[in-house]
Amino acid sequence: MANSNPKFRIYPSIGIARLGNGPARKEDVIFSPEIPWANLYETEQNYLTADGRLKKQAQRFYIYECDERGNPTQQINTSEYEIEWFVEVANKKPFWYDFNNSLDLSVMIEDHQNLSPNFAKDKLAPGISAEYRNPNVLDQGLRVPDGYNYRRDLVNHPGTVRVHEGEKRTEIRGQFPSSRFSKDGVSMLAKLMNVEAKDVNLGTVEYDDDGTMIFYGADGISAALNPSDLNTDFADNSNWYDDICDGRVTATIRKKDTKEVFRLDDAQSAAWVASAPPDYAPQIQPLSTMFDLITGAANEYHQPELATVFPMMYRLYRMQWVNLGDFLAPSFKETIDELIAKDQFKYLYQKEPKAEADAVRERIFNMFRNPAYNMSNEPIIPSKNKTDLVNRGSGTEELKLPYYPGDAIDYPGSPAQWFAIPPMIYEQLRQWRDGNFYTPESFHFKNMDEMGKFYQEKFIESASDQSRKPLLMTRAVLETLYGGGFHPGVELTWPMRHNQLYAENKETHKLIIDNADYRIGAYGLREVRLNAASEEEQSQIFYNNFGFSMTSDDVRNSMLPGSKDSWFWKVTPGDMTKWMGIPWQSDAGSCQAVYVEEQYPVPSWWAANLPVFVLPAASFEKLKDPSILPDTKRNIYANRLAWLHTADTGFIGYHAEGGYMNGLINMVYQWKDIGVVTGRWLEEDIDGIPKLVYVAYDSKDVRKENL
Repeated sequence: MANSNPKFRIYPSIGIARLGNGPARKEDVIFSPEIPWANLYETEQNYLTADGRLKKQAQRFYIYECDERGNPTQQINTSEYEIEWFVEVANKKPFWYDFNNSLDLSVMIEDHQNLSPNFAKDKLAPGISAEYRNPNVLDQGLRVPDGYNYRRDLVNHPGTVRVHEGEKRTEIRGQFPSSRFSKDGVSMLAKLMNVEAKDVNLGTVEYDDDGTMIFYGADGISAALNPSDLNTDFADNSNWYDDICDGRVTATIRKKDTKEVFRLDDAQSAAWVASAPPDYAPQIQPLSTMFDLITGAANEYHQPELATVFPMMYRLYRMQWVNLGDFLAPSFKETIDELIAKDQFKYLYQKEPKAEADAVRERIFNMFRNPAYNMSNEPIIPSKNKTDLVNRGSGTEELKLPYYPGDAIDYPGSPAQWFAIPPMIYEQLRQWRDGNFYTPESFHFKNMDEMGKFYQEKFIESASDQSRKPLLMTRAVLETLYGGGFHPGVELTWPMRHNQLYAENKETHKLIIDNADYRIGAYGLREVRLNAASEEEQSQIFYNNFGFSMTSDDVRNSMLPGSKDSWFWKVTPGDMTKWMGIPWQSDAGSCQAVYVEEQYPVPSWWAANLPVFVLPAASFEKLKDPSILPDTKRNIYANRLAWLHTADTGFIGYHAEGGYMNGLINMVYQWKDIGVVTGRWLEEDIDGIPKLVYVAYDSKDVRKENL
């Protein structure tokens, strides 16, 4: 039985490490953020090494003492403890199912703060059954007695690795196909296919001098067992492998004076780590984050306040740096800039005079799509199988915000083709529109960045409290991850929006700051722990699946009390990332601009992590050139470049015909050379151009700088 009030816990409770072809060394990586918003305005950071390699994003884990309620109080004094860290990760992508769409879209769930019940009730986007990836690989036990289950060899599961004071560093040595169940150390599946198994390491673990543990993501290697097998699909390619993974992080600590031993290996005290594709715009946050989604899964009440609405609006405003649809008109940026020019920006946080303030909030609220998805006639995103112009843009209504595809991309004409902010955030936006919100009286901000820097300061101030700092670590990580739409997403996907996935998901601090001057909630701080299987449970369910196909009925049944399929919500290594595309580069490269009949706006997918249109480094250099006229500089600034142009991957995207397959193939090799969007300061005052700009630096730019 798990201890509901553990004495010690590992933080962050969910960590993210990102792939890179740079070295796995502390001095050559970027660490996952530990304070929300802390990195937004950095201008001296480099995300590429001096020789142009893409730095890995590493995750550092800490151990904290807890009070009698299980709430963290302070980091343990490592001089008083001997610490051993354990990491067990796996890659289950080839073993799992094709991704067609989110299978919970056909499951009726009332009062869900993440998913409108209209999805299932009105059949807006029925879940599409999924079949095995690698369907040619079979469990022979279904055919003959004691037949070998070849499908188990599709799981890259290196087992548990350990680091401590005496052995500070180890690689997680994986293999595909696996020889885990072979008697002679040679993969049975590899023998059957007449290929050699490949070494596919899943990362590196390091014990640091302060007793913390660092998890480094792998090198971003993806390949087919047979070199002639090309990646031709955005998510599902048989015989392919990659080095994404996820799994549990546990520890054993021994008190030096009393020899008392504590094992941090249950769902309440252990942590989880997942590796993910690179974040090519680390300072630009997703519009809807995984923190928002997990908060919504708990179905709690949140006091209306500006701080629950502003972060979403600010993220949307900052998307101008990675997507033309958010830079040009119509856009949320244009609306905010107009309010600033008319001295009406203050009505975002000010309620008087009532008529003027109400009108501004009403205007902004009406720009957003209702997540209830009442039938509308917005422009249609055509299917990739329907490229005839007559099928494009048959809607007659203006496109609502945000300009991003949603879970129902498979269904042209469905209103849920377009992404809507989650119901939890939309309800807060409604309360804000109605004037039912709290905001500090001292607010006198002139623009979005001034207000953003204020909230950044409050997060940093909150982190000075040792009891809040570890919870802020978890929030900081989760705010870098996309919380929808899910097709399948960038890092983690749709099971994250259901509370069944969590052993613990509760608010521990309603306010991030509570003092005489400010009361700021912004959804507060929470303890989040995945519903991790115990060691005994894992031995029974690690290779579970639903047979040759998986349906929405399987998901629905798994949610029923006492269901035999409740194992679906018990997490074992590899379960969080098994839904994602394989190889990951195919999905990452596919998700670019989405073309409809109208020229403006140009919708896109997940631009905060996978940019679409960027300000290239060459343009930034021209902005600094004193010999170029200001008018010309404004033209240069506005002339954004397709992000994938930096890697010469060809024209690829969800609807592209010519060059699409070529782009998928090139992305496997070019991913490490594509530009990373980075904050830079512009010394010259140029009317119409901000001082802080976000610039895409690719490997060629860095090598050129260091010649």
